[in-house]
Amino acid sequence: MTPTDIDDDTYSTVDILASDFVARYRSGDRPTVEEYASRHPDLSEPIRRVFPLVLSVEKVKVDQQVEHDGSATLAGRVFERLGDFRLEREIGRGGMGIVYEAEQESLGRRVAIKVLPKQSLLDDNALQSFEREASTAAAMHHSNIVPIFGTGQCDGTHYLVMQLIRGESLDRRITTEGPSYDCRAAAEIAAQISDGLAYAHGNGVLHRDVKPANILIDEDGVAQLTDFGLARNTQDDPTMTQALSGSPRYMAPERFQGQSDERSDVYGVGLTLYEILAGTPAFKDLTPHQLPEAVKLHLIKPLGDVRADVPTDLRTIVAKAINPEPAHRYQSASDLRDDLKRFLKDEPILARRTTALQRLVRWCRRNPKLAVVTGIAIVSMLVATVASSVGLAMTSDANKRTSRALAQSEQTVDLALQSLDGVVDVVSIPASAMGDMGEMDSAQFLLNPSPHAASVLENIQPLYQRLANQSPTRPDIVRQMIQASLRLSQIQQQLGQTDAAITTLNQSIELLETRGDLAGLPTIEKQVRIARLHNELGKVYALELDYANSDKAYAMAIQCGEAVADPDDRLKLQLAHAFVSLGDPPPQRHRDQSGWPAQSRIARERLSAANSLLSEWNPSEHDASEVAVLRARIHLATSRRAKRPAVRQSEFLTATEILRERLTQAPGDSRVRFALVEVLASVNLRRQLGSERLAQEANERLHEALAELQPLRSSSPKTQLFAVSEVHILHKLSSLARSDGDFALGQERLEKAIAIQSSLVDASPDSMPHRCWRALLYRSLAEVHRQQGNANAEREAIASAVADMEAIDADSRLHPFAVQTQQIIHELFTERNDDASTNDTL
Repeated sequence: MTPTDIDDDTYSTVDILASDFVARYRSGDRPTVEEYASRHPDLSEPIRRVFPLVLSVEKVKVDQQVEHDGSATLAGRVFERLGDFRLEREIGRGGMGIVYEAEQESLGRRVAIKVLPKQSLLDDNALQSFEREASTAAAMHHSNIVPIFGTGQCDGTHYLVMQLIRGESLDRRITTEGPSYDCRAAAEIAAQISDGLAYAHGNGVLHRDVKPANILIDEDGVAQLTDFGLARNTQDDPTMTQALSGSPRYMAPERFQGQSDERSDVYGVGLTLYEILAGTPAFKDLTPHQLPEAVKLHLIKPLGDVRADVPTDLRTIVAKAINPEPAHRYQSASDLRDDLKRFLKDEPILARRTTALQRLVRWCRRNPKLAVVTGIAIVSMLVATVASSVGLAMTSDANKRTSRALAQSEQTVDLALQSLDGVVDVVSIPASAMGDMGEMDSAQFLLNPSPHAASVLENIQPLYQRLANQSPTRPDIVRQMIQASLRLSQIQQQLGQTDAAITTLNQSIELLETRGDLAGLPTIEKQVRIARLHNELGKVYALELDYANSDKAYAMAIQCGEAVADPDDRLKLQLAHAFVSLGDPPPQRHRDQSGWPAQSRIARERLSAANSLLSEWNPSEHDASEVAVLRARIHLATSRRAKRPAVRQSEFLTATEILRERLTQAPGDSRVRFALVEVLASVNLRRQLGSERLAQEANERLHEALAELQPLRSSSPKTQLFAVSEVHILHKLSSLARSDGDFALGQERLEKAIAIQSSLVDASPDSMPHRCWRALLYRSLAEVHRQQGNANAEREAIASAVADMEAIDADSRLHPFAVQTQQIIHELFTERNDDASTNDTL
């Protein structure tokens, strides 16, 4: 039979049958599509096609009977009575049903009625669970278990009749009392519930959903356990292996593998007692995906950290009851009850605190993969210690720190973090460059970075990531990840690996934005760290001559700072850094923006904003160097923009005085010393060469800058930033020598600069800026050779410049700096050929 063969009478018959099918479902019956198809074979095809659709529509309708939080609702239906019971008011609801206060008119008694919503009747498991609760609880009679009087059904609505408890649920009382709940009263409630569970367990019944919402406190303060909807008779289920059911927040770890026994209920009592005392659930603000891992890894704050006045014995009882390993919990509810009663009588309890060594061993058994990661971290530390360029003394200190962590750590994750931090310290930065609370002082430079150090730090990042995945709510892991990333990016920058540094910083920003809130970082701390990362990113983009992204990164740092209504000094410092960086762009941008009045005005406004942030600030020793550098940069930028020579000179002297004063207080501060080098070397040769006096002053400043730079170059020969600075100083000194007619000295300085620049190119052969700078040096050398009449040497220099430009990859050749350099080299090449043609003609 095809659809076109079905007449109206046939469809009418199918419609009647479908109505009967749905009515039986609504009444609690369980008809099947095949039952109707076999009973009406001539209509089997339309029945198989129509009935599933009708049932789907019915399910959509009853879905409205569930609230967004999973609790039941009757979708607007109002019950006034169910058989002999007159319903008066709703007193509670959960996933299994809605509870009303009612009067049983035939007996004149007040009862509680739990109504099973009709959508549950579409689920065999829900109805069976409802019936199981009735039969299980009705068979038990204990003062701490809510009595069940019976069940009933009225017009297809199933209900359960219970004793009416005058009082309130424990979860509501916890909300009211908060963390001020009396400790002895909390222990008494837990003891009563444990006594009720011990009775249930003795009758072969597991509750499997012990939580505050299922505990009622009557007017006399007696706790009674209710809602046995998930209970299971152990005699009917000897394996005690069940599908996942219940409230995940209160489930024991083994429940997520489908295993349940008496100790699982003990765990629920322990978590309930924890919540009473702490005033908050042990697990909260976690996604369904995160919760099982958090339970498995026991990511619960120690009760003593949440509430200091909880007696030690009571904390010990709670810790034993919620031990993630069943073998180390109380083995029965009666054992837990007895220890609670000992506490209430001020008698010695039997539970004993777990030692750090026992926790370590148990954690390793539960987390073999993370234990291996920790071992790898320790081994990596030893390898990095041997292979890195730091001295034996630092290696010994790192090993001692790790040994102390192994011996003293209360948490094994802390132990792993200590090990990783030891590795980071060894391969990246000396202890003298560390600021308060172990954070890297941004006013320091890393010493002697090596590719090996960068490689080790890159390999450590995934280890931090694993620890963060295992412990998503721990802010210390996120903090250390960010610190390690900053150190890695600093090393990558100084090795010329700017692309890698950009990747590292972007990943860190993404990490903070996605994990910062989950890990519980305070908002202002999160904003400080994100702003700092953006400032660092802006600096790296500037090194790459990518000024558009550099400006964007600094603007993001400002946005982070201005998003906080009352920024602290740390955030003000990052704001000032961003304002100065935007108001005092790199020297190679000055010429491009000199003719832009709007840009100049905006730059002045940014420098003024930075100066306002710094002017009345008395920084701590940790921040003093960075503040001094920023203040010096503001005065230097003002000097550059001043039109009057007197103002230029005054602002320049102020900048140098600020830095020299700071160096007298911190003579080993390489960041301040390098800032002084930059200030001294900021010579505008176009302005100076027109005057013999100014040229002499420029020469003195450049030699002074070179003298200040030499200690940095000697102590940190692999720091590319220092090498680049020396190249630029030598280039300027060469120009001064040539302008004075001393071509030999000019050539000597150029050749030295080219030698240094070549070492940078060899270290980073794919670096477009390094290639361009060397090409420009060769261009200057070619001009020197031309002035000296050495045509062969001139041709060689031009050829070397051309070779550098040709070695740049195709994408990088489109960069403005590469395009500009290419034009300069091309003009030199064309000019050289034109001169050769002229000579040939002559």
